[in-house]
Amino acid sequence: MANPRRAVRHARQLLADHHITRFPVPVDVIARRFAHVVEEVLDDDISGMLVPLNPPVRGKRWAIVMNSTHPPQRQRFTIAHELGHLVLHGYTQPHADRTQKIRFRSKAPTGANAGEETEANRFAAELLMPEYLLEAVVATLELPYVPDDSDALLENPELQRLAKKAGVSAQALAFRLTALALL
Repeated sequence: MANPRRAVRHARQLLADHHITRFPVPVDVIARRFAHVVEEVLDDDISGMLVPLNPPVRGKRWAIVMNSTHPPQRQRFTIAHELGHLVLHGYTQPHADRTQKIRFRSKAPTGANAGEETEANRFAAELLMPEYLLEAVVATLELPYVPDDSDALLENPELQRLAKKAGVSAQALAFRLTALALL
């Protein structure tokens, strides 16, 4: 069963351990504490994988493999998402994640591992876009409340600047701000 609070708690602990006080969060540095991070050309619908290493590489028992053909913002989210699986789920077998587009008002994921995917996404969102950093920055911005026009929000220059600063897509940031009710 998914436990979003657990995912957020683990992400916040990693942020505290690394003394993160500003954007962008160095997700690759954090991930390298736990896994060997690798870029590979993968099928376009595969964002990344978590693969056990036998023998270990430089003391790491896992590799986070990200799709080198995906945009840098997507790669950062993939690293954070796969790290979430590693920290939260104790996998012993390889795990691959297919690309999922973030949509406003999307339905909840379905399937046997929907809870784990939800937790890994929550972990990744908190790690890359920590609530405490967003609260401090958003208070200084002029972002419109546009519940029925997500395109207007995505095109907002201040949102785009913040997304670039955080190293995430404007769509992911808008989704996160909406989920946190910071808009």
